Amino acid sequence: MDANSVTGRTLPFETCKCIMVVLPDDGTDRRLIKALRREKGITRVDTVSVRAVAALQDAKTKGGRLPEPTLARLVTVVVTEPEADAVFDYIYAVAKIGRPGGGMVLMDRLLGATPFLLPEGVPDEED
Repeated sequence: MDANSVTGRTLPFETCKCIMVVLPDDGTDRRLIKALRREKGITRVDTVSVRAVAALQDAKTKGGRLPEPTLARLVTVVVTEPEADAVFDYIYAVAKIGRPGGGMVLMDRLLGATPFLLPEGVPDEED
């Protein structure tokens, strides 16, 4: 059984871009996800905990050793190609990437993606 037979709607295959954001583990990822859904209607977002080295801090080491990793969050956002640049800029501003230790944001194209539509009446999560 595929998604189309469950929803009764035909979901087209879209040309999309993937925006990846590395953020400090301080709750910025959850605030960003909520803002993306509330203000942009974006629902194809995921966040996972990762170990980051030098993405959020200076890479100072002694004797050729790697710097100690720090916990961070990796947020992955899938958007259509026409909206990608605007969403990239929005993420940069909302997540405050430009602040010291604010993280980084990257974008690459995907071969394609299927739209994700939430059923009607699904409430937002509470804080």
